[in-house]
Amino acid sequence: MAIKAISFDFWYTLFIEQRGGFERYSHRRRNLLAEAVLTQRSVLHSELDRACKVEAECHHRIWQEQHRTLPATERVSAILNELEVDLPGEAVAGLARNFEEGLLEHPPVLIDGAREVLTQLSRRYRLGIISDVGFSPGRVLKQVLASGGLLDMFDSLVFSDEAGRAKPHIEVFEATARSLLVEPGEIVHIGDLERTDIIGAKRAGFHAIRFTGITPIGEDETTIADFVTDDLAEIPGLVEMIDQSLVIGH
Repeated sequence: MAIKAISFDFWYTLFIEQRGGFERYSHRRRNLLAEAVLTQRSVLHSELDRACKVEAECHHRIWQEQHRTLPATERVSAILNELEVDLPGEAVAGLARNFEEGLLEHPPVLIDGAREVLTQLSRRYRLGIISDVGFSPGRVLKQVLASGGLLDMFDSLVFSDEAGRAKPHIEVFEATARSLLVEPGEIVHIGDLERTDIIGAKRAGFHAIRFTGITPIGEDETTIADFVTDDLAEIPGLVEMIDQSLVIGH
């Protein structure tokens, strides 16, 4: 058996938000919420902050415990419920769409070396993305890939909102193997989070490389990854080492 495909996480493995991006996105969402609920009543900034925090904590808990991510419409509805505001369905849908597409106003940027590594790997391996999403769904992240001229490099795109499951659930990894037309043992997955990327990949029978260039390993944290690197430029060589070990083992 040899390595035939590589899958990547999206956030903090290939892309990162622009400086101050997270705060900018949050501020934009709060402004949209304040404007939307004004049709019913005025709200204090503290009310908005509390409602958004409660919803974010709930979403994080569902992501961790149930291995799924909620659609923006459901998340917006939960925030409005916390604010005790009842908006028409079309207003909720429009607000959710604005939440989803806010990322495109200040899109994330490629991590140093990502384009070069993808170009190099695409010459030899089939490539995929396995990504959990927040407010911005797969359709928006595909637009980011397309605008960067990267979309056609990938043979498989599995986003949690479209798959119905989030990492580390085995279904997202199995779906990736099927769409890449390879066996799990013929794939190396690269990601930054131990709980989702590395543990999920290894449980599914993938090989795994943990990228720590953006998300470092915690002081008391361990990893079951085959390799760890903080430099994307090292990825092709590490994949080659995994490949060679399989040939020798065979």
